Amino acid sequence: MFRALIFFIIAAVVIWGVYLLSGISAPVTLTWGDRIFGPYAPFEAAVAATVVVVLALVVWNVLAWLLWRKPKDIYQRMGLRRREEGYKALTKGMVAVATGDSREAARQSLRAEARLSEDQPLARMLAAAIAKKNGDEAGATEQFEAMTEQEETKFLGLQGLFEQAREAGDLRRAVTLLEQANEAKPDTPWVLENLFRLQAMSSRWEGARETLDRLKKKKLVEKEKEKHWRAVIDVEASRERAEAKDGDKALSYAREAYKSHPEFVPAAVQYADMESSYGRNGRAEKAIHDAWIRIPHPDLVSVYERVISVYDPAKQYEMFKKLGEKNPNHIETRIMLAREAIRAGAYDDAHTHLLPLTERGPDARICRLMADLELASGGDRMAARDWMARASNAAPDPVWVCSDSGDVVVKWAAISPSGGFDTLEWRRPNYVPVGLLSNPVDAEALLEDHQDERESELVDAELLPPPVVRGEHQDEPVGEEDLKPATEKTTEALKATATP
Repeated sequence: MFRALIFFIIAAVVIWGVYLLSGISAPVTLTWGDRIFGPYAPFEAAVAATVVVVLALVVWNVLAWLLWRKPKDIYQRMGLRRREEGYKALTKGMVAVATGDSREAARQSLRAEARLSEDQPLARMLAAAIAKKNGDEAGATEQFEAMTEQEETKFLGLQGLFEQAREAGDLRRAVTLLEQANEAKPDTPWVLENLFRLQAMSSRWEGARETLDRLKKKKLVEKEKEKHWRAVIDVEASRERAEAKDGDKALSYAREAYKSHPEFVPAAVQYADMESSYGRNGRAEKAIHDAWIRIPHPDLVSVYERVISVYDPAKQYEMFKKLGEKNPNHIETRIMLAREAIRAGAYDDAHTHLLPLTERGPDARICRLMADLELASGGDRMAARDWMARASNAAPDPVWVCSDSGDVVVKWAAISPSGGFDTLEWRRPNYVPVGLLSNPVDAEALLEDHQDERESELVDAELLPPPVVRGEHQDEPVGEEDLKPATEKTTEALKATATP
């Protein structure tokens, strides 16, 4: 635009000059020092002047192009060519790293560094990748830390350092780096997801709850998964507060866990346990009854035993039967009632509950219960031995199993023995029953071991102390806001679909 304006101004001046010269009637002469040119006719002089001006403009443009613009174009083209060669070297270097050719990767890295800026992030990434490939963690760390010193590459550097910390198993450093990465680029999905998991794996429950809130706000987690994870975190937070003798906070977390995910067995167990610890057995029983409608589970039986341990055995048996009425056709209900009937001496009831279960390939626990029943009801040791032999060949009992490692644990926890978060699931473990192994099974020894276990359980039950009452909450009434029981419609639907 500016050049066009200059051109039009010069053209106007030339035309104006030609116009002035054409209006002169006398001849025109040009004096240059002592020399005189002319005379010329006015029109000829105008044309000559125009030619001179045009030639001057042409010469000026040619000189300007040669002395200023052309070198700049050449420099830019050379720079573009060097950058292009540098990026090609980066690409070849990355391919070499992926294929395991460390020598070629190093050669291309040097070419990239020679043709690109020293602070070029991709060049540093390639250098770090080569260092990691060669086992030079210190060299990779140096490259990543250099990247964190510049604002535009800080996030990439923190990501690289985080990957190193995670691979080294340094959870504390990994969490710190993720927190810094979140400050550099708030609410980045992979940062929040990894931050949540690592905070949970390092038992930073408060921080994990805050991160989960942000994941929910950004819609980076499914609604059902968010509810489940919140319950998982709150159960562990409740346990932690209970160990720290902070009963009120422990109860609050347990209540939140149960409200957010009533179908989650550990949440129901923890909530009932905490209510019972305050002497509010009515609330604890209600929570267990409602949970039994949805998810009958042996862990609920264990906590129920502690809740009703203040009553005599006959009363306890009646309360177990009342609990069984919530989901009468479920296999866990039959097993629970059979065990309690044997303890109460109601052998006919125990037989009634167990008989349907023995007709469909009973698992190990049902066989053991039948052995208990044979010994308790008539002392038929031979029949008991037969049932223990069948137990050795039967499917193993359901337990908490880590989905990552296959490890079996007795008590549920948010962190598995292998260090995974929320990897425990209730199912049968993947191992071969004892009876199918090459070594012969000693049924008599199995029976004696089983009897010892049962006697130990009975002694523990007799010595079990009643729930400890703490705080001023023991007289508080049960409120609908504190506990949301299942609706009648939900109850009927679950009963209809219960496993026989």
